[in-house]
Amino acid sequence: MPTTRSAEIDALLGPSTLVRPSSVELGWSGLAVERRTIHPGEKPALAIDHHFLLLWDARAAEGEIETRAGSFVHYRKLPGTITTCRPGFRPAVRSKVAQSVVACVVAPRLVHDVELELEPRPIGPIQELNGTDDSVLRDLILRLAREAAAGGAGGSLFHDALSTALATRLLYAARALRQPSADRPPRFRPRALRRVLDRMEAELDRDLTLATLAGESGYSRTHFLRMFRSVTGVTPHRYLLELRLGRAQALVARRGLPLVDIAGACGFSSQAHFCTAFRARFGVAPSAYRRRLFDRGTFLKA
Repeated sequence: MPTTRSAEIDALLGPSTLVRPSSVELGWSGLAVERRTIHPGEKPALAIDHHFLLLWDARAAEGEIETRAGSFVHYRKLPGTITTCRPGFRPAVRSKVAQSVVACVVAPRLVHDVELELEPRPIGPIQELNGTDDSVLRDLILRLAREAAAGGAGGSLFHDALSTALATRLLYAARALRQPSADRPPRFRPRALRRVLDRMEAELDRDLTLATLAGESGYSRTHFLRMFRSVTGVTPHRYLLELRLGRAQALVARRGLPLVDIAGACGFSSQAHFCTAFRARFGVAPSAYRRRLFDRGTFLKA
């Protein structure tokens, strides 16, 4: 069976090997991320209609890029730096050695919609980053890559928030603008916050999206993310995870409930994800936690 991968990244990079499963298999909206090894060779000029971010990995990437017809100049990208391509025209390139990269493709609609939500809205033309050291973009790309490698274990809310944050950062970094501080976000109306928290508690077993929770609050996605963290001290994904773990802890104390059923009832993508999150939070696997309760005779009836 052919491996699912991004057609847009295929076109941009040319001959390359997919190193880990693509996020395309997870059905993420507006964004895909893949780890690739680019093979040496020449890639012709290309018209592109998406935004691309390339995080150079492992070792320096070297080659040549066409500046005018038949004229090439040398380039060298250091590991950890980022190169972007905006919709338009990508010149021909020649890569001299195999290059490791984390490639991220973002749909213009996602970037456009996020830009409309920003206040104040950044102004000026979007420029391309050329081997830029941006720690925020780098962290967001790597977190998306890890989430893809984990099979989307964090759920829609997690990758939606990461995608929105990535688009936001790109809109400022590509204009060489400082991103506004989140120290004084817009005020979160108490009733709006209560609606969001009530929905989280009522639908722990659902794959809640950022758009759903932002819509419940009456604010845009970018405003909702800033305000929620300002009020609660954590991201919406972290808050929801704590709610799920709290309910899971109570259900583990019920002896007759299988762990796989507890995972599903609490909204975890799999039993493996549930066990990993439970251990990270409580320092012990749910099965060991249950055995301790059994030894103490403190089980609840199912």
